[in-house]
Amino acid sequence: MISPNKLWWIFSPKKELTKIYLSMAIREFAISLIGIFIPIYLYVERGFSFVDTLSFFIFYSVTFAIITPLAAKFSARFGVKHSILLSIPLYLTSIGLLYGLNHFNISLIIISSLLGASQAFYWMGMHLEFLRASDKKHRGEEVGKRIGFALITGMTAPFFGGLLISLFGFGLVFSFTTVMLISSALILFRSKDKHTSYNFSLRSVINKDHWKDSLFFVSEGTQVMAEGVIWPLFIFFILGSYLSLGLIGSLLSGISAILVVVFGKFSDHTNKRKIIRWSSVMDSLAWVMRAFVMTVSQVYAATIIAAMAKGIKDSPVGALEYDKAKGEATAYFVSREIFICLGRILMLMFVLMTNSLSGGLLFQSLANLAALLF
Repeated sequence: MISPNKLWWIFSPKKELTKIYLSMAIREFAISLIGIFIPIYLYVERGFSFVDTLSFFIFYSVTFAIITPLAAKFSARFGVKHSILLSIPLYLTSIGLLYGLNHFNISLIIISSLLGASQAFYWMGMHLEFLRASDKKHRGEEVGKRIGFALITGMTAPFFGGLLISLFGFGLVFSFTTVMLISSALILFRSKDKHTSYNFSLRSVINKDHWKDSLFFVSEGTQVMAEGVIWPLFIFFILGSYLSLGLIGSLLSGISAILVVVFGKFSDHTNKRKIIRWSSVMDSLAWVMRAFVMTVSQVYAATIIAAMAKGIKDSPVGALEYDKAKGEATAYFVSREIFICLGRILMLMFVLMTNSLSGGLLFQSLANLAALLF
């Protein structure tokens, strides 16, 4: 029989990097349970207009960008793990208010702002924590494991979430997400929060040295919205159910998880930029395919190709980003997140102006080529 102490160690290991893997894996499962369904929940379940649904994510992105420098200041003063911890109640409040739309008339601006603030505090803390704990010589492998383990645990979450929503509604999924998110934060606090020593000022954000990869970061932002908002809205009416949409999300995660671990380790022994360049071309072609799908079988075919491209590209991209975060690391990550948020807003504004989801997917196929400059 496993002793209670040994059992607890399994779920809260001593090695800092392993704690990060485990914490992010649990969080990814929790977020994946519901994240892919939020645009559908607003548009279909709650009956908000197409403009209101996309505006929700625009306000989310604007808040994310504005709060990020404040999150950097908070991390410097109180510690990066406390920044991660603060993100939990903010996220849970936003999710709770989303569910509360069933009963109350709550402003979507308030909900989206809380969601954006939660992401700002989480990612500022996590980027700095991972940079401190990881090793430059093995960073491709470590980024691959971080992303891969998160994808593996989150692989079944969209399908599981879709099944729960179909059988019991959104309420149970919201509750389960709450428990998982709290657990993910507590794992990191099994060790002392170490304050990162750095100088950060708002003036450092406008340092042009941090703008060299701005176009690439903008393209990362457009891809976040294309994958998380535009694509689910585009295929939901083809698939016709939450269960099928969840299965697509699980398929994407499963294939990407395997490749991101394999190519993460491989990228430490080869030219990362070469991997990024040819996988980016493959990814752009996958976005073109997505824009023209009309049947269920075509949705699955496009998803498989996109998952392969994503799995190959993500590890070397992530490793290079952390390698470049030297010197003023915090200013680098603040600039990165702001440009990514600009990309999110750009994608959503483009779709609103063209009134075309498929146009947004084609726009992403072009924006994706910015990785060739990274």
